[in-house]
Amino acid sequence: MSRVFIAGGARTPIGKTGGMLKKFLPEQMAALVLNKIAGNMKLQPDVIDLVVLGNAAGPGGNIARVSALEAGWPHSIPGVTVDVQCGSGLASIMWAADGIRSGQADIVIAGGVESTSMAPKRQFNPIDPRFKGEGVYYERAPFSTPSIGDPEMGEAAENVAKLMDIPRKDMDEFALSSHSKAYAAHVKGVLKDAIIPVNSDGKVMDMDESIRPALTFKLLDRMPPVFVKGGKITAGNSCLKHDGAAAILVASEKAVEKYDLTPEAELIGAAIAAIDPNIFPLSPVASVKKLIDKFNIPLEGIDAFEINEAFAVKVLACCKELCLDLNRINILGGALAYGHPYGASGAVILLHLLEALKYTGGNYGIASIGAVGGQGISILIKSYKRDR
Repeated sequence: MSRVFIAGGARTPIGKTGGMLKKFLPEQMAALVLNKIAGNMKLQPDVIDLVVLGNAAGPGGNIARVSALEAGWPHSIPGVTVDVQCGSGLASIMWAADGIRSGQADIVIAGGVESTSMAPKRQFNPIDPRFKGEGVYYERAPFSTPSIGDPEMGEAAENVAKLMDIPRKDMDEFALSSHSKAYAAHVKGVLKDAIIPVNSDGKVMDMDESIRPALTFKLLDRMPPVFVKGGKITAGNSCLKHDGAAAILVASEKAVEKYDLTPEAELIGAAIAAIDPNIFPLSPVASVKKLIDKFNIPLEGIDAFEINEAFAVKVLACCKELCLDLNRINILGGALAYGHPYGASGAVILLHLLEALKYTGGNYGIASIGAVGGQGISILIKSYKRDR
């Protein structure tokens, strides 16, 4: 079986819903990323075996195929679209790596894209018992069955806050830290090579729109709960809705040699696991445990973790359950600051993990994301420079 290498990647800046990327179709954002990656690697698109992209809130159809065509790539390059909701981007990379490991492909670009600004209105069929009338639209698909429980994301976050006894103060402090770390990373240019400047109406955008360097704990403390009366989850300690695209290039050992690629990391393996949908923010715990058991690597041996920050409580609860030191978590900040473009977020956090390992000189890293419906996906990588 072939080893799997990550030869780099790219992403757009991340915009708020209705913000700086609102005029971009999702396939246009993804095409920018595809062409940037191919250009960075000095690869002709026709050597790429497959494009795999995650998408959760789009119009349906095969956006990976549409994105490759939008990029101007040969008609011969296939595309596959994945929907594991928030886990879509990381699932795309996991399955792309499986294709390389099994010998079915040598070079795959995988990641995801999301435009919540252009998310279509959706309506159930009139014969569906969930149909509420011609003018009534639903925002999201079912994540679970009513008999088990199908909570909104914020409601599930409140469930976890109560179950794990996470104080509101800790959530707000964590959110503030995320913005501080993200802004510091921006000032230092840590992510400058990963972010593609985007031109819109003559303005070049190269900074993520949700980072708030002037945010204070006092301001966070004043914010009311938004999902449950008397709850702990606020607009300050949960992420907004976002637009953006991100992807990485995964390659076999043969392709690395043939095309003179410079690996940044080896993708050791991945795991997907599932738990009760009512407490889905804890799903990274299950996938991380499954991953480290599979590869017999202790958590103490992992130098950096990326756990997607849909909610501060999610990261705090997972760290509490796994006994992880917060100093190893989201070293460059997380989605509370950068943003959470659902289908792309898995690729975003893996890109950030690569940069965090470079920044700190770390060896092993894990990127993990929890998806609505109670599914967690985790990927283990090893910094390639350690093999030299």
